[in-house]
Amino acid sequence: MKKVEFLTIYPTFEQLEVVRQTLPSIIDETRRNDAALIVHDSSVNGRQEKWEYLRSLNKENDFFLILSDNLPMAQARNMCLFVGQEMFCPDYICMVEDDLGFRAGLIEALVKAMDTYYGVPSANGLRYGLFTGCGEHHAKQILLDDGNACPHPDSVQGNLGGANSCFRCAPASHWQNILKGYDTDEYLISTFQTKPLNLRNYHKGFTTMIVDNGKKVFHVAAVGRGATSQTALKLWDEDYTASGNRSRYRSKDSEKVEEKSLSDSKTENSLPKKGWLSNLARRSSTD
Repeated sequence: MKKVEFLTIYPTFEQLEVVRQTLPSIIDETRRNDAALIVHDSSVNGRQEKWEYLRSLNKENDFFLILSDNLPMAQARNMCLFVGQEMFCPDYICMVEDDLGFRAGLIEALVKAMDTYYGVPSANGLRYGLFTGCGEHHAKQILLDDGNACPHPDSVQGNLGGANSCFRCAPASHWQNILKGYDTDEYLISTFQTKPLNLRNYHKGFTTMIVDNGKKVFHVAAVGRGATSQTALKLWDEDYTASGNRSRYRSKDSEKVEEKSLSDSKTENSLPKKGWLSNLARRSSTD
């Protein structure tokens, strides 16, 4: 085991031309900070060319490379979280998607922010627990005096307590005890596998800090693996996921499904009323 302060996990799928633009910048920033990097690829189309590129990029063993059969995104990320903690025992873990690159100084800024602000109440009333370098996915923000930002208190719960899946960073203990990894839902659409993580952060009383208001990362235009539009990648089963009442994606015909109550009125009337246990205890004490 090589103990490090900071670990970046870079899961990638196909999109070789995107990876050529982002991964070298992450390798450079990893070197500058004596950090660790795990790269995982499970490409299907263009696999041989992609894997040859990744191996050539790793001639100096700058990162730990995992090449595997295709996996759902949640399983791939959970695997890397486990392997990364076993191999490097990091203090901080950053999960970044392959269309995002690092600018110089990002890791130092992230570590400083987490050292300074983790667990501290934010301007929106929640404590800082999750940190992101991406500033593109929070429509309402509060810009702080030090150049960082946090979600506005009027934001929806997922945004108030979370960060987009493209960039999530937190102390390792926060990943273990609060975030608890990604949900291996049967739906391959990323929303179902990544959104609950944000809600766990929120319901435990934590919010997100947008470090340097997103200025130390850059994006490359790409269609994400978890695109949830009818005309994009369509990574779901037409007969199962698309027809399931729980599945939601853009342009799907929204039909209101009448949900059956968990208990009918007859059953509810037969249940003990509020305070029945206290009344029973009082009667027992006088017997």
